[in-house]
Amino acid sequence: MTDLKIRFTGRRAGRWPLTVGQKNVLEWIRPDFPGPADILSAVVRAPRATTVEVVAAAVGELVGRHEALRTVVRDGEQVVQAEGTLVAEVVEATGSERDWTLAGARPFDPAADLPLRVRVVTRGGAPFVVVLHVSHVAADLSAITVLRGELAALLAGREVPTADYHPADRADFERSSAGRRQLDGSIRYWGRHLEERPLCSLGLPYRFPGQKGHHQVLLGSRAGAEAVSGVAGAWGVRPLAVVMAAFAAVLTRWTGEPGCLLNCLCSNRFSPELRDYVGTISQETWIPFTATASFPEAVARMNAAALAAYKYGRYDSARLNAAMRAAERARGMPCHRDVVVNNTTGHSRAILPASGVEAGAGDRSFDAPVEFDVYRLDGKLGCGLGLDARLATADEAATLLGEVERLVVAAAHGEVDLGEFGIPPVERGAGWARVGACWVDVPGVQDVADLALGSGVARVEVVDGRLVGRVGAGLDAAVAGEKVLAEIVRQTRHGVVAPGAWLAHG
Repeated sequence: MTDLKIRFTGRRAGRWPLTVGQKNVLEWIRPDFPGPADILSAVVRAPRATTVEVVAAAVGELVGRHEALRTVVRDGEQVVQAEGTLVAEVVEATGSERDWTLAGARPFDPAADLPLRVRVVTRGGAPFVVVLHVSHVAADLSAITVLRGELAALLAGREVPTADYHPADRADFERSSAGRRQLDGSIRYWGRHLEERPLCSLGLPYRFPGQKGHHQVLLGSRAGAEAVSGVAGAWGVRPLAVVMAAFAAVLTRWTGEPGCLLNCLCSNRFSPELRDYVGTISQETWIPFTATASFPEAVARMNAAALAAYKYGRYDSARLNAAMRAAERARGMPCHRDVVVNNTTGHSRAILPASGVEAGAGDRSFDAPVEFDVYRLDGKLGCGLGLDARLATADEAATLLGEVERLVVAAAHGEVDLGEFGIPPVERGAGWARVGACWVDVPGVQDVADLALGSGVARVEVVDGRLVGRVGAGLDAAVAGEKVLAEIVRQTRHGVVAPGAWLAHG
């Protein structure tokens, strides 16, 4: 391995406030070792007869074009460097492509490191692959697509349009009156949403408490892709909405819930200036799904709910976190991801089955109990499902994913009865009760109360459809309630909800 020093020069330098996207990522990246989404990678094939000097010039121009690639974060600000040197690795090809891309997976220090690492892979001394590893502070998946396309063009000697909009410009907008109105509106929207429906939307028993990890299954289906395209065109919706609605319909039949909440990433690239923006601007949104007997209605609802959520996809994560904590106190239940849906079409490197459902490793990024991934929509429908092994068997996970395919294929051929798809509703057993809008594990709540207050100090029961906690006359009921709530939020267990009323009794 040898080093390649790449000089870069940009048009602007200076210090600006952080954007809400940058602050959002800085809240969750790991300073000790990177998680699955902390570092994003792109592999670009070099044209034949490319030289190392051509690669150096192309990468230098790419860094000079995009301020995000020459920015560090210091003292709560983004610091853009006008010029500098990036040291790339040059290695002769050994092993597989996966070996080349994994080489950049060591953590970035946002305060000291440029957010880009480059590896030039050669054969016989001639570059044939250029690998980019980019910190998520500097780029999201859409930005990686932009960088991949631009580097390919620069290596081929083609011109690329001028990059005119950067994170510094985004920061200026967010602090303008229009930007503040937009961010304030998003917080009001999500605050109302959290008050009505907390993020945790599954009340499921741990049927297999000794199991660890997730069952991972993958789907590949050419018939599914054709069916999704046909349904989307006939019903005037996006193909992704068809797949998400099919998954949500199958999931809610199994959980016996009237609906679910899907945690999804929003690209936030609806404005013209953000189309080719290199920076991190995608953020999480929550899309509510309400079960219905009509699949066309389910798809229409999903499409409308997603569009509404995406309208408010840009927000100050610190303010939203405060709203989530308030919702936890008000509703007595933790706000955490239960169901995550990832749309990684065009980005995933998951190896899909030729046909049908198989066990396999997907691109898991979260530790949610249920994670549904959409890898491909064109040519072949590619999906993945990760399901907490404490909640279901491997066969149930495979059947759930297979039923998504079966549902969309059936819908393309006519009306369907949603009751015929999915797997039978889970049996919760004695002690579970429907309280308000939630399934509650009443013995589980009692166990938490015993842990927080001492065994036998409190008695938890359902009275007239409400979860009630009773404590002895010598104990302050409000204090008891706060202690139990804190323990419930810490545990984030399904079906364990703080009583809505605490009463003292003699």
